Amino acid sequence: MKSFKQHLKEFVIKSTSELVFEVGSQGLGSSALKIPISGPMFKRIWPDTVRSTVFHTTDLRGLKALKKIEGGKKSISAFFSMMAKYMESGIATGGGIVAEMEADVIVSARDDIMSEVDKGGRRWVMMSWFENAASRGMAGSFQAVERELNTLIRGLVIKHLGPIMGQTEVRSAQEFYLWADMKRHLKDSKKLSLVIKDYFDGVEKIIKKNSEVMGSIFYGYAKSKRMTDNGWDEQIVNNIKIKKVHFIPFRATGREKSGEEEVEEIMEYIDSTNWPLKIWDYSSELEIYTRQVVAKEIGRT
Repeated sequence: MKSFKQHLKEFVIKSTSELVFEVGSQGLGSSALKIPISGPMFKRIWPDTVRSTVFHTTDLRGLKALKKIEGGKKSISAFFSMMAKYMESGIATGGGIVAEMEADVIVSARDDIMSEVDKGGRRWVMMSWFENAASRGMAGSFQAVERELNTLIRGLVIKHLGPIMGQTEVRSAQEFYLWADMKRHLKDSKKLSLVIKDYFDGVEKIIKKNSEVMGSIFYGYAKSKRMTDNGWDEQIVNNIKIKKVHFIPFRATGREKSGEEEVEEIMEYIDSTNWPLKIWDYSSELEIYTRQVVAKEIGRT
């Protein structure tokens, strides 16, 4: 489960360069690298899209934002499974809104991926998450991914910093400290852009080469269980289409009346979109409904 600090970290928007080079001081090597979650990249590697019904819990402002990205490449976080209290407690005091959507699944996980978002809206996931998600049967194959990432970073450091530092070799483990210092050594934004492009291209080649193990990590949960013991799972999705909106009216003692104006605004907006609306008396009933929808889609019922 995310801590409060982790929630804050997710919503601190960083530049692409910050996310690419933010590794060396942690001393974790390839485990600290952040992998771009790119829909177009994954589509090239795995052409057969996993398209599923997913849910997204939000407030009115978030619902309006969803409307703007329907059918687009921008990714959002959604879920197959979530406990009722999180559908309700994480939402504005006027009540909980849950959007039921069709979407292309980019990454599927049984727990929180703890992704970060760059200024362009792209999500990034630390390599250590993939290490933890790798099944025992794939452990040997995943070690190959780590080795190839180490080789990639070493090669990029030599290519882009070698001429400046007069080096053609880099000691083992030193490459990640030099990688973290790349922005200090290369102050020219055009040169940094070339490094980042090389990083994107290199990561895509590694993922494609190891598409079996990485595909198992990215899509194994969506293709099988879709049920977690955690408070919620996380599905990174794009190309969304909103099918229905679910609303949980706010009924906390002594504050229901104060939320009437917000509830009216929510109802008016949903009515303007022509989305089907279902109002639930209790969030527990909505939790049961979401589980039934997911179970039916994968033939568990």
